[in-house]
Amino acid sequence: SNYKLSILIPTYNRLNLFKETLNSILPQAQGKPVHIAIVDDGSTEGNYEYAFELSKKCPFIEVARHEKNLGVGVARNTLLGLAKGDYLIFFDSDDLLLDRGLEKMLDLIDSEIAEVYVLNTYREKGKKLKFKIFPEDKTEKNLLKAFLEGKFSEALYLVKSDIAKKFSFSPNLRVMEDLPYQGKLILHSKIKIINQPFAIKRDHPQRLRKVSDYYFQNAIDSIEDLFKRLPSEYQCFKPFAYAKTYLDLGKKAYLNGDLAKAKDFLKKAIECYPKIRTDLKYWKLRFKIFFKNFLKK
Repeated sequence: SNYKLSILIPTYNRLNLFKETLNSILPQAQGKPVHIAIVDDGSTEGNYEYAFELSKKCPFIEVARHEKNLGVGVARNTLLGLAKGDYLIFFDSDDLLLDRGLEKMLDLIDSEIAEVYVLNTYREKGKKLKFKIFPEDKTEKNLLKAFLEGKFSEALYLVKSDIAKKFSFSPNLRVMEDLPYQGKLILHSKIKIINQPFAIKRDHPQRLRKVSDYYFQNAIDSIEDLFKRLPSEYQCFKPFAYAKTYLDLGKKAYLNGDLAKAKDFLKKAIECYPKIRTDLKYWKLRFKIFFKNFLKK
């Protein structure tokens, strides 16, 4: 094909946000060597119909549909099969592409500096936009540790398609399904980290990771999936990864008001990796749990 880039968008309901996402992308894609693939994962709000109508006007848009909701992992695998560009990027159906974001991606592709570009974004927090600098110039092991610490949690990954297509997403994961994919990419030899904002990752009540039941069930499985895919020299990071994940789950349980579960997750974090006690986030959460329990007495 003549496409330099495929933008891959999995969508499931949240039609209002999906429309805003497409509105941020389509004006920039007109007349450029860009292919947009959309997979509707069994929506009930008309996402497929809306995207299909757009594809009639825009021949660079390709739309596929799952008759029932199969999960975002399956949707991402379907999208990988549809990708036609030399490079590809996954774009969530609630993200917003910044002005000139697409132009800058195409410039990176033309530069041929790397096969994996880690692009920074703004993270919406309430009414504010937050921007944190990604670590650069680290060894592969240090990059993986930074990744496991959440230092790249806001990243978009612009990836050479033949590299991305070697990966298959776990169909069982509905939360953090992209963590194993991103963890593998962080270790790619021809990687370039770009500390400029390309998009806005939005914060809103419909965001799936705010539904803790989903998160609790899948978060640990995603760590397991990642380390099954990593070479032996990186397995030493597995206890650390589990502990960081349990710490994150503890925070979510605390915010949900489930203090017993939060305390249990903290205990599991220590069992996995006793050095987690040196993490300031561990002590902050432990103090908050203690204080809340104290107030209840």
